[in-house]
Amino acid sequence: MILENPFKIEGKWYKGNLHTHTTNSDGAWSPDRVADEYISNGYDFLFVTDHWKVTDVSGLSKKGFLVLNGEEFDIGGSELGYNYHIVGLNLKKPIASGRAKNAQELIDLIRSEGGEAVIAHPYWSGLTINDLSPLSGHLGIEIFNSTCYFCIAKGHSVTHWDNLLDKGKIALGIAVDDTHQHFNLYRPIDICAAWIMAKMPELTETNVMHAIKSGYFYSSNGPAIHDISIQDGKISVSTSDVKVINFIANAHNGESFSAKEKGSITGAEYKMSGNERYIRVECFDENGRTAWSNPIATNF
Repeated sequence: MILENPFKIEGKWYKGNLHTHTTNSDGAWSPDRVADEYISNGYDFLFVTDHWKVTDVSGLSKKGFLVLNGEEFDIGGSELGYNYHIVGLNLKKPIASGRAKNAQELIDLIRSEGGEAVIAHPYWSGLTINDLSPLSGHLGIEIFNSTCYFCIAKGHSVTHWDNLLDKGKIALGIAVDDTHQHFNLYRPIDICAAWIMAKMPELTETNVMHAIKSGYFYSSNGPAIHDISIQDGKISVSTSDVKVINFIANAHNGESFSAKEKGSITGAEYKMSGNERYIRVECFDENGRTAWSNPIATNF
């Protein structure tokens, strides 16, 4: 099965963050200040996802900048005794604690209330593939989380993602800030450091949700992916200046392309062998920042 390629649909690219906290939960900045920071850094849309609370975002949207509702939940029951953290996107009213008994019930409840669910920071949460693989109905997982990365170096969850894809779970991979605006002298502030680039005709709430649900986006904390094409059994990618472009697939499949020591590359092409269960693209710049496509080709 070939997933619809967002690089080949009509529309424009819009930059957004799907996981954000404010002083309405455990963030350090007010909703106004958080929104202004994202505006000044070139973002087009933002979800405010305070813990167990739907923050009032009325008045935060500006011309060319859209703020949407959300909420973050935590619920126990993981294999190692930790909590799942689940972000509900586009929720209009809060979901009270105690209405769900486990992670799957919580995902189902989020959807019944008109929202969409994303599994937050699996690595930081101590989740295993046994925790993730039985779940259904959610959009995918956070593959990069800025605050988890800056605070305890557990921001990357791509291994969890690859395990899910290898098991036949079509999970989207999402990079977020999860900003709490925490700062000290030995690490950067966790805001405006990661994002998705979503393809849509124009910036509206309906279009944002459709793009996210459809996988019409790629994730990044630095590089840009300009184009991905699939033709005659080959996948080609065009990027900003990067050091490495990887075609990631199941087990030993896939291929890596690297620039010369002092150079950079802006594209690569991979010939599929037919043994790939999925293929996704990722690229690294000279500072180790990464862009990740969603799965482009699958064979489930």
